Amino acid sequence: MSETGLYVSMLSATSFVALGAMGIIVSESMIFALVGTLLVVVSPTLNSKQSVRLIALLILLFTGYVFGEKENTLLVLYLASCGFMAKRVFVVAMTLRASTPASLMFPVISHIVPRWSLDNHAFFRADSPPEYIAEKREAAFEQLYKKWCNMFPKSIQESRYLADKFSDLRFCAGNRVFIPFQEKLSKWCDPCTVVDHADRTDLIDVDGHRLTDVSGSYGVNVCGYDAYKRFMSEGLELTKDVGCVLGPLHPLIRENIDMLREISGKDEISFHMSGTEAVMCAMRLVRFNTGKKYVVVFGGAYHGWWDGVQSLAGNERVPSDLLTLKDLSEASMDVIKLRSDEIAAVLVNPLQAFHPNAPPPSDLSLASNIREVSDSSKEYKRWLERMRQVCTDCNVALVFDEVYTGFRLAPGGAQEYFDVMADMVVYGKTLGGGIANGIVCGPRNLMCRTDPKKPLRVAYVIGTFAAMPLLVGAMNRFLKWVTARDTINEYNRLRKDVAEWVDDTNNRLEKEFPKATPPLALAAYSSVWTMIYKRPGRYHWILQYYLKDEGLNLSWVGTGRLSFSLDFTREDLDKITEKIVRACHRMEQDGWWWVSEGKSSAKFSIQLNLIKEILRALAKRFLGV
Repeated sequence: MSETGLYVSMLSATSFVALGAMGIIVSESMIFALVGTLLVVVSPTLNSKQSVRLIALLILLFTGYVFGEKENTLLVLYLASCGFMAKRVFVVAMTLRASTPASLMFPVISHIVPRWSLDNHAFFRADSPPEYIAEKREAAFEQLYKKWCNMFPKSIQESRYLADKFSDLRFCAGNRVFIPFQEKLSKWCDPCTVVDHADRTDLIDVDGHRLTDVSGSYGVNVCGYDAYKRFMSEGLELTKDVGCVLGPLHPLIRENIDMLREISGKDEISFHMSGTEAVMCAMRLVRFNTGKKYVVVFGGAYHGWWDGVQSLAGNERVPSDLLTLKDLSEASMDVIKLRSDEIAAVLVNPLQAFHPNAPPPSDLSLASNIREVSDSSKEYKRWLERMRQVCTDCNVALVFDEVYTGFRLAPGGAQEYFDVMADMVVYGKTLGGGIANGIVCGPRNLMCRTDPKKPLRVAYVIGTFAAMPLLVGAMNRFLKWVTARDTINEYNRLRKDVAEWVDDTNNRLEKEFPKATPPLALAAYSSVWTMIYKRPGRYHWILQYYLKDEGLNLSWVGTGRLSFSLDFTREDLDKITEKIVRACHRMEQDGWWWVSEGKSSAKFSIQLNLIKEILRALAKRFLGV
């Protein structure tokens, strides 16, 4: 039963208590109904110790009921139920106060809001522009279409072939832009990037075009593609004589484990094949070893595609053992303290420091200039320190999901960057040296998969290709690189370059658009960066296409999340500035960033148009009009 279901069921049970409180006679059957309701509602939330205590209490009460103490037993049952209900209602209220509203509403809203699309005429007029602006947009859109058909013939051919046969590509391509624009874009010329080879910071596609890659390969590319080529080739050379032998271990695994223990500060290591799989392992192990049910996550934090840790978009099964609380909130701390006997772990993705209480930024959600980021690293550090203390005091495991931030924020990941040590750390992405991987590091008491006192209790967590020889070899080369004495200098140099580049680019954009608010600003969190839209508008998502046309490769989330690898120089960054500025001028000239007079009125007009579109879609779905 989900937390929401628990809340509803407990309200029903509370009505019985209310009857007694109002002086209404509560019958024997009503008391049994109350107790039965509480058992149904509460029993799934209890840990093993609490379950044993509950069973013992029920046995004692049943014995008294059978052996002549019927009235006293019923009174005890009723009073105990009332006391429990009062405590539980308080716990529920505190949890609701600290919960992210979207986690409570999204499962319902996702089944109500229908898909809607703008026809060809409305596609260019979604913000009610003058007709000449709409015509400029349409002409620019058609011109870009013709240009790309000539520019990317092989890529377009591959894209069209794969669209009906490769569901992963279809999902990514269909979620690059805001909902009502998706249908037309799906029929447009939107070539996927098919790479022939990589050259330092650039990708060369099958049509021979050079694109500077700022996608970061979903966070994997920390060192630079040439470094991963070296890790992979050297790793293969180290392990090629073993082939794909699985089960027996390669000698290098001992060296890898020693380096991982040193980096993470943890006792034991577990190998997996992806970051998502490693998160699944970590959550299963903390529940198994603590005997507690709930895991706390925060805001819109992403922890992989497993539905056990997804509380917002992308999950049809509402997790029954997940509490989604607010980032940077003292109320969240109160819930952890209040429910510490139920909470197995607090799972933190340190990337949330960049956008607390919000999902990872994506052009899919760009209804207007709604993207925000936080410059709260110091505040987030203080919050993590407070979280560390609360988890220690309450005997709750603190787990860092460092699949993205591990080895990106610093050689020691977020633990080093924020100087806060978690009980358990999950790594992935770049750690494999270019090979798929997932790693869990933790203390012995949380990494056990058998119960020494109960031999039938087993946490069966193991994978066929975990610690395969090729991965062990490539990971060894990466770990040797990241633990080298001079590597930290590269991190510090890039962090400094990116911070200065962001300031310089923002100043440049202000100078390029002196008569109005600059349409765009950049923000960075170490080597991770994003684009912030400063004006209201419904066409910010199309900037990703102009940037591609200028020679930048972005991931399927568009301008939402970008990253640099350590081989980017200041000269490389300045070239990217030129491409961004040119793309912004083209967006302005082609009418996509037209704004009606008055920023507030433009924002209101966009919101009004959006509401009208949604209402029309709802009317069409439910009323057929």
